[in-house]
Amino acid sequence: MIEMENINLIKEMAKDIELIKKALSNQTDKRWLSVKELSVYLGYSKDHIYKLKEDTFLENIHFYKKTGKIIFDRVAIDSWMVGKESDDINQSRRQIVDNILSSVKKVS
Repeated sequence: MIEMENINLIKEMAKDIELIKKALSNQTDKRWLSVKELSVYLGYSKDHIYKLKEDTFLENIHFYKKTGKIIFDRVAIDSWMVGKESDDINQSRRQIVDNILSSVKKVS
């Protein structure tokens, strides 16, 4: 037989589970992430996120600087994580290389 005290505990647990589900849903549905949020999302340290920003990520594709704050595009980061960068990103990189090469040729 279930005691009345336990029924109330079950109701409280159900409310807590709903709150947890909402919090998790909000966290993963969010497209724009701060450095701290991206760090939690990827499981990397904030220092590692800054290193990726400097060495790997492309501005205006993976991240944007708005009013002094860096925001990351979760969709572009997800694509980067699974190695499926879009054609736009690859095209952008090719264009950068082509521009550098053409400027070097002009100087020579």
